[in-house]
Amino acid sequence: MCGICGAVSFRAKVSQQKILLMNNGMIHRGPDAGGLFSFTNCILGHRRLSILDLSEAANQPMVSEDGKTAIVFNGEIYNFQNIRRRLEKAGVVFRTTSDTEALLELYRLDGADMLDQLNGMFSFAIWDDNASRLFVARDRLGKKPLYYAFEQGVLYFASELNAILKSGLHREFSSQALHEYLLYDFIPAPHTILRNVQKLPAGHTATFGRHGLSVKRYWDLPEPMSGMDYTHSRAELAVLLEDAVSLRLISDVPLGAFLSGGLDSTLITALMAQRMNTPVKTFSIGFPGTSHDESHWARLGAAHVGSDHTAKAADFGRIRELFPRIVSHLGEPFADSSALPTWMLCEHTRSKVTVALSGDGGDELFAGYERYLARRLQSYYELLPGVFRRQFVERLARFLPSDTEYYGVSYSKKLKLFLAACNRLQCDPLALVPNTFTHAEIRRLTDCDYVATNDPVPAIAAQWMGLDPVSRMMFADIKTYLAEDILTKVDRMSMAHALEVRSPLLDYRIVELACKMPLRFKMNAVSTKRILRDCALGLVPQPIIERKKYGFQAPFGLKIKGELKDWCRTLLIEKGRHGIFDPKELLRIWRDHQENRADNAWKIWSIVVFNEWLDQATAPLVLTAGLEYRHE
Repeated sequence: MCGICGAVSFRAKVSQQKILLMNNGMIHRGPDAGGLFSFTNCILGHRRLSILDLSEAANQPMVSEDGKTAIVFNGEIYNFQNIRRRLEKAGVVFRTTSDTEALLELYRLDGADMLDQLNGMFSFAIWDDNASRLFVARDRLGKKPLYYAFEQGVLYFASELNAILKSGLHREFSSQALHEYLLYDFIPAPHTILRNVQKLPAGHTATFGRHGLSVKRYWDLPEPMSGMDYTHSRAELAVLLEDAVSLRLISDVPLGAFLSGGLDSTLITALMAQRMNTPVKTFSIGFPGTSHDESHWARLGAAHVGSDHTAKAADFGRIRELFPRIVSHLGEPFADSSALPTWMLCEHTRSKVTVALSGDGGDELFAGYERYLARRLQSYYELLPGVFRRQFVERLARFLPSDTEYYGVSYSKKLKLFLAACNRLQCDPLALVPNTFTHAEIRRLTDCDYVATNDPVPAIAAQWMGLDPVSRMMFADIKTYLAEDILTKVDRMSMAHALEVRSPLLDYRIVELACKMPLRFKMNAVSTKRILRDCALGLVPQPIIERKKYGFQAPFGLKIKGELKDWCRTLLIEKGRHGIFDPKELLRIWRDHQENRADNAWKIWSIVVFNEWLDQATAPLVLTAGLEYRHE
């Protein structure tokens, strides 16, 4: 797990000093080694976190024996040993035992066709001096990030937005991205908060040569198939789960696991325990005194699999210290408040191990969220007479209290969220991803420009409109919420502590199998994750198999009314005077929350994060036309 950067220009000499500044800005991603390598038209930079082949020979940038090809690579290729054996049969003589060299030699043999052979998480850049071309790729699900930008004929790229800005890049604030951020809590690829910086979308490549930049998709989710047999699919899934975990245990440094006590993380830990000679080191963060504290579930799971478990309570007294650091590491506005406990979990885990396995992906692939059940219920609710819905159900919801309790145990909050989702989908069938603010609320809050046809999320949702209502929501989540929220959060918070996180459930073979399965394999009228729960039988304690999903959410709604009230009000109201947000609307949002008229915790948090990001963006932000690229 590392940080990569570089620049390419066919007009002027690239500044090595700029690339050095970019590279040094990512030391947290790779504290073990760093280096640059220069060609006439390209400079590559790399920061290394050593996981495999700890020798100096495996440092990057890695250059081919003839000096004509070089790679910088962030991630892990789990099947690199199979790739290596194939290359050795083709006559390749290796100098290291690293997966990086296997990638480099695979490109030299197969070019862009190499990607179909990779099982892993990655973003990498390869400079081909013979072709005067940069080839860049990002993994199928988007576990590893990549940003790029043009300025004065130079293409810059890096693992983090902040690293690109170390080049002195002109900053062009995007009001379109601000609107998207307020809608979704994240900014969907290819957009960033800066109009002149782009994210390479998951499952895409970019090629940059003398004729310009071309961005292409090389992988996508397969659609559900008819005629699949449940028993056969369950057996296939069980085999893939075992293999995916086994592949992710290859490491030359200490390894452990996140263990929340949920089905996904407990199953992964149980499979690890079967394959390791010593007890798995497991780690969790709890929320004592809240209705969604999972500490006792984590202890149950740890006792069952025999792991060496350590737990910590989330310390919200540290928020004033951690908040600016978290916002800085995220690089752009990102409003998932679970970034704070994720930071604490990664910090806690890194004190004992360098690599941790997680259960990320299980909810999106196997219908684990309650809102998937709610979406099915919406289909029936919409059949009720409109008068009944408006005069009885919606009127009842308006009289219910707006508490700050966790939504999983608050029936009034569940009903309000259910009705909001119904109304949203009736107005816009493409609005499959949950919204924090509505479009109308954003227009009252800020006058930022927004063009619906430029928003990537509806475009992704439209791709899956031929599926049933629940499946189309799940597929949209995989391409947006999973890639841009969950995986972004885990990457930035883990890399802030030089911790590598591996996600066996996101092995592309499991993803493809899950997507091909009909919905009935995953959920019925009352329960979720049907096939995954069946695979967990005998491995995971029955109470954990049967328990419902709890989100990894911090209890900010209550704390904003209590110990964090003054601090949060300052960040919202005082720091909100940048001329971007309407002061009266900010005050209304605040008062409605404090006076129990609405639970505005996540709205407040999203604005607070943006204000802190804006404070940290010390260079001037200007509004100009953004970068355009050709997408095929």
